[in-house]
Amino acid sequence: MRLIHGLVAAAAVLVVIAILGGVALVALTARALDRIEAQDEISLTHRSLARDLDRTRRELTSATEWDAAYRAMGSRVDAAWADIDFAAYYKTQFDHDLTFVMRSGRVVYAARDGLRAAPARLGSFPGRAAPLAEDIADDARRALDAGRLGAAAEVSRTGLMQVDGATYLVALASVTPESRAAAETYRGPPAVVVTARRLDAAFIRDFSETYGLDRLELRAGPVGLKPYAPLQDIEDRRIGVLTWDSADPGLSLLKSLAPWLAAGFLSLTLAAVLLFRRVADALIQLKKGRCELVAAKEEAEAANAAKTLFLANMSHEIRTPLNGVLGMAQVMAADTLSEPQARRLQILEESGRSLLAFLNDILEIARLESQAVRLRSEPFDLADLVETACAAFSGAAAAKRLGLSTDIAVEARGRWRGDPMRLRQVLSNLVANAIKFTEVGRVTVRVRPSAKGLRFEVEDTGPGLAPEHLASLFKSFSQVDSSATRQHDGAGLGLSICRELVELMGGTIDVQTAPGHGASFHFVIPLERVADERPSLRVVG
Repeated sequence: MRLIHGLVAAAAVLVVIAILGGVALVALTARALDRIEAQDEISLTHRSLARDLDRTRRELTSATEWDAAYRAMGSRVDAAWADIDFAAYYKTQFDHDLTFVMRSGRVVYAARDGLRAAPARLGSFPGRAAPLAEDIADDARRALDAGRLGAAAEVSRTGLMQVDGATYLVALASVTPESRAAAETYRGPPAVVVTARRLDAAFIRDFSETYGLDRLELRAGPVGLKPYAPLQDIEDRRIGVLTWDSADPGLSLLKSLAPWLAAGFLSLTLAAVLLFRRVADALIQLKKGRCELVAAKEEAEAANAAKTLFLANMSHEIRTPLNGVLGMAQVMAADTLSEPQARRLQILEESGRSLLAFLNDILEIARLESQAVRLRSEPFDLADLVETACAAFSGAAAAKRLGLSTDIAVEARGRWRGDPMRLRQVLSNLVANAIKFTEVGRVTVRVRPSAKGLRFEVEDTGPGLAPEHLASLFKSFSQVDSSATRQHDGAGLGLSICRELVELMGGTIDVQTAPGHGASFHFVIPLERVADERPSLRVVG
């Protein structure tokens, strides 16, 4: 009872741990889902900013890659043209906040909010953009000198830039001619157009609505546990973060499911209590029935041992007088007998030998079941063993005009270590069965090396076996044809003995057969190869 109570208590602890573990697993899953969602939102933010920068570059180059723009930004800047096709164009079409043109490190045209403006109104922008503009101008000059025009000569850069406390989407591009004629009109330093759009409240609001980021803000650094996307400027310097309220789908789902989860866990707890009571009752009944089960097992084992002893004793007791009968029959056969007497004596001797073989099989089964059979380990020649096992049945095969042949692989020949007597017994039983059930054709014995030792196969051209007979084929006293009119005699012990002996030797036995296609019995035995013994040479002198 103490053990039963301990088992029930342990089961209760396991259920409590399972419930708490389930709650923890659900919470961890929800948290992991929230982290995945936050990472997805961060990746979405970075990709979206990259797309906005790329769109800003395309918007800029839509007017800078143009013969008219190259001529207008030549040695004499056409400010009236720039008012329409740079300042007003970028403001009205794309809502850029400021646009200016730089050449040789200075501003040659400036516009703010779509209107021409003095360079001073650009604040620190020209100074921040000048190094980048010089690099772009150098690249553009090399492209023109190499004869490239249009898109092939375009040089541009995009990125974020923090100027005078504000953050901008910035794009820079060289003014590029499309034709050779336009390129020839001006050979001076290239002009670089800079356009910028501020990340103001309107931009942040549109970005938040477009990509579903709640309460999106541009800040100098992270705030609490809110997810954020760090921002790098065009020169890869940290300039702030975009932060927003996390959607937390996992936590929201957990909150919505909390009542149902609580009800489920409560139901599970009640079911566990009832189950524990049933288990306790079952364990008590099991304890009561255990003694009966042990007693029944011991009684069954005693009965089986008694049966085995009875079979062994009876087989021995019957075999002794039967040997006397067979011996006397042989003595009588030496006398001069009439033909009827000789035929009757032959029938008597054949019947006695069949009975003796049956008794030997019973005795062998009894010894195997009582584990009285002991294996030997000695070297033997494989070819001799197979030939000897088959030679004993050559007469029976010839009487039925059956072919009996052996096929031993070259790599399997030689000496092996095992129990040759038991191995020959298994092989003889299988060959005897094959000849007995085969009326036309042949019986072939094959031996091949196996990863575990040797594989023996006895193949015949007999009638084969139906699938429904295979399950009981290797059982004791099992007959494929159990009717009173069956054609072949036998007690159904041969294959059972084969199975017991093969398993005793550590091997496996099986059959492949089909009705009308013969049968192939094969078994694999773990044997050890023995090196050939050769006489050593001794030098005499």
